[in-house]
Amino acid sequence: MPLSEHSLCSPIYLRSRMERGFKSRCEQMSKSIRAELGLDSADPLCPDKLADYLEIPIWDVRTLGLNEEDLNQLVKLDPDSWSAITVSAHGREAIVVHPNHRGGRYSSDVMHELAHLLLGHQPNTMFFAGEESLALRGYDKAAEEEANWLAGALLLPREVLVHLRRQRTPLREACESYGVSRRMMDYRSYATGVERQFSRRKSQAR
Repeated sequence: MPLSEHSLCSPIYLRSRMERGFKSRCEQMSKSIRAELGLDSADPLCPDKLADYLEIPIWDVRTLGLNEEDLNQLVKLDPDSWSAITVSAHGREAIVVHPNHRGGRYSSDVMHELAHLLLGHQPNTMFFAGEESLALRGYDKAAEEEANWLAGALLLPREVLVHLRRQRTPLREACESYGVSRRMMDYRSYATGVERQFSRRKSQAR
């Protein structure tokens, strides 16, 4: 069904702004989504699987029919300036991705775009391409911060981070299992307080 009609977009998910309780709601949202997908709360959540469930297509930028000059600029001449972007085409949303970005960067950036849609963010800018048949969305700073936090919570909720520490999962194995970069793993561990929690326990045990 369309994203706007999906159960994941009930009012609890559409509340925006990093107001008090927002981070806790993101954790609950991550858990609820995993349940809807038939996953346990500590299972990895693949952004492709979530996009498919929400019926949000993911398009390689090379399939959009852009002219050779524009495509060359996007893919070869300026390869690190972007990784994924939400677009509106023919009345529906889609995510366009860079063909050369995989692994942790792909996961975090696609999940970031899905987070914008799950939170019901309205773009503050729209750029048109392809004879105005393709609208590229832009968001303000507050929406970007919210999407960053929700994306992190979807990929690595606090419950997962605690599970990994208790299981003493090697860092490299943990990153591979959850499809994230070490940078994302470190960021979420510190941002959620899990690193501090387990460092304190280690100090007390000495």
